[in-house]
Amino acid sequence: MRLNTDRLIVRDFMNHDFPDYLAYIMDQELRRALGLNGVTDEASARETFDWLIKNRTFLALEKKETGTVIGHICIHPPYAPPANDPVYRGKKGCSLSFALARAEQRKGYMEEALRGLIAFLLSQGKADYIDCEYTVGNAASKALQEKLGFVLWGKESFDAEEVVISVLEKEKATGTAGTVCVKTNN
Repeated sequence: MRLNTDRLIVRDFMNHDFPDYLAYIMDQELRRALGLNGVTDEASARETFDWLIKNRTFLALEKKETGTVIGHICIHPPYAPPANDPVYRGKKGCSLSFALARAEQRKGYMEEALRGLIAFLLSQGKADYIDCEYTVGNAASKALQEKLGFVLWGKESFDAEEVVISVLEKEKATGTAGTVCVKTNN
C-alpha cells in the first residue's frame, strides 16, 4: 500500500526501515503512552517489528523532505469487543494503532496520515467502521481520535492495561477523512 499526502509517504515498512523504527520506538515515554511494556531493547524491538511486517499491514510514515521514517500506522483485524457488538456484527471493520517520534509530534503529521488512510479505507470499501484504542491517560491520542470523528465505544482491559475504545462509522465519517490522499497504489 502507498498513499501520498502533502508531507508524507505512507507505505509498507521494509526491513531496511528498522533503524528508523528503533530510533523512535525506544523512547521510553512513547512506549509508555502506547502500552508497549514488552519492548525494552533492540532485540525485543526487532521481534515486534518483524512480527508486524509478517502479520499486519504495517505502514511507515516517511517524511518526503528527508526520507526518514518518523512513525507508523498499523492496520489490525477489528478489536473483538466492538466487533462483537450487535451494531457492528456482520460489518467490515479494522483497527488502527499508531505511533510518532516524539520530536515530530504536534506538527500535524499523524493527523495528515490518518486522514489519508481513513479516506482510503472507507472510500475503497475496505471498512464499514474503524476502531482505535488508547491507554487511559494518553490525552494526545484521545484528542486526535476525537478530531478525526471517532466516538467513545467503551473501555476494556488489554494486557493488564485499561484501554479506551473509540469507533468511526463510515456513515458518520462524512467530511472527517478529508482529501489529503493524493495518490494510492495497491
